[in-house]
Amino acid sequence: MRFGAARMINRIDPFVVCSTFLLIALGLVAIVSATIYRADEVLNPYVVRHAIYMLLAVVVFFTLLHIPLALFHKFHKILFLGTLVISVLVLIPWIGVVAGGGRRWIDLGLMTVQVTEVARFLVPVYVAGHLANTYSAIRVSTSATLRPIFWVGILLVLFILQPDFGSAVLIGGVTVGMLYVAGARFRDLILLGIVGAGGLAYVFYHRWDRITAFLDTWTHSSGEGYQLAQSLIGFGRGELTGVGFGDSVQKFLYLPESHNDFIFSVIVEETGFLGGALLLLLLVALVCRCWQIGKQALEQNRYFAGYIAFGAGLMLGFQTLINVGVTMGALPTKGLTLPFISFGGNSLLVCVALVALVCRARAETLHPKLRRDDLV
Repeated sequence: MRFGAARMINRIDPFVVCSTFLLIALGLVAIVSATIYRADEVLNPYVVRHAIYMLLAVVVFFTLLHIPLALFHKFHKILFLGTLVISVLVLIPWIGVVAGGGRRWIDLGLMTVQVTEVARFLVPVYVAGHLANTYSAIRVSTSATLRPIFWVGILLVLFILQPDFGSAVLIGGVTVGMLYVAGARFRDLILLGIVGAGGLAYVFYHRWDRITAFLDTWTHSSGEGYQLAQSLIGFGRGELTGVGFGDSVQKFLYLPESHNDFIFSVIVEETGFLGGALLLLLLVALVCRCWQIGKQALEQNRYFAGYIAFGAGLMLGFQTLINVGVTMGALPTKGLTLPFISFGGNSLLVCVALVALVCRARAETLHPKLRRDDLV
């Protein structure tokens, strides 16, 4: 049975869809401004590339929207195994591509795939599948809690070898957050916290120069603390209402990665505190809506749908928190993008894919007998 367009939009949650594509549109505008100095007389290659990925993101969204969550649930272990395999492959010199000081990409010819971005999508799927299968045991069994941590921990070690410490912290935090939502015992979470603290100590030891620059940015403003210092200058110039769209000074080669990891600094410089606050409010609202959909699914005993919605919200929320915290100097520098906003096709596709799973979760929660052609 086929339904009209209005009912279709209602099924896939209009707020999630509208806020997602509004964020994508705002991201394109921010990238246009942040990369304007790179443009030639005809085309800006960054804008063109990002626009292509935006079209791919639309295709990914509607494709995943038509795939039943039961399929992801059924193959969640195989999907995670695939993540482990590519995480090993990327470390092989003639397969993994070195860029930015790390071996994190696999070249597929037409595009490069960042392994940790694939993991940002598939790890929540794996953890949600495990929690859905052990939703009763997770509250009383330590082994049920530690099993996903063991396998995800192996994956995080592979990330550290790339190295990609930021993604390791992000995915580890999301995994623990999903276990907390599922009701894992506090003593088990404390045990995980101790193990995680050891991992962070290792990271801090090998990134002590960044920690030092974080603690005393201006002393190291010509070295390791240069990016953060320039980012803070951008925040200072923005004040309440900003210097005006397109009038950022920091993007003119003062702030490295002004279109990527530090794009939020350019946004605040041009739109001020008010512009930055409104953008964050929209991101927070989207994350909260994901959690609300997850809560509704769990209340109807649709465990996989509920946990995947919570996992997607945690992934988007933690990534936003880390990115903004880094640009504001509240956290040590990590190479993580701002969801939907930063330049980077892999990140955009993964964020949209996570939102698509949330929309599918809501649709299946409202209509348990949903079939594939119901959303056509």
